[in-house]
Amino acid sequence: MSETYHRIAKSEDIEERVALPFIVNGWPVAICRDKGKLYAFINRCSHAAAEFAPDCRIRSGSVMCPLHSARFKLETGENIGGANYKPLKLFPVRETEDGWIEVAVPDEEPGMEHLPVRRLT
Repeated sequence: MSETYHRIAKSEDIEERVALPFIVNGWPVAICRDKGKLYAFINRCSHAAAEFAPDCRIRSGSVMCPLHSARFKLETGENIGGANYKPLKLFPVRETEDGWIEVAVPDEEPGMEHLPVRRLT
């Protein structure tokens, strides 16, 4: 599966411990910064398919789902909340010399198993 980097935000727009949601080439992506390091992960919890961003919590190298508090390591995607949830899909992310954040997502369209379920309001 091939991947392409896409420019998505200015570096200064990604604040510490705040996840922002983006749709990148059809993929739901959340970008955050924790202890200065950038992370990009699928904006869909593997537990209940809920969106992480913008309401998730970023703490101590992990992301917590706002729906049922499932927690995952930002470095590996591994579930650390005690349950046996599938790991999160992570995306390569980089910062360019001119201050842009780019994320690589698959060139193929996401399947239904990659898309979040949004809460009804």
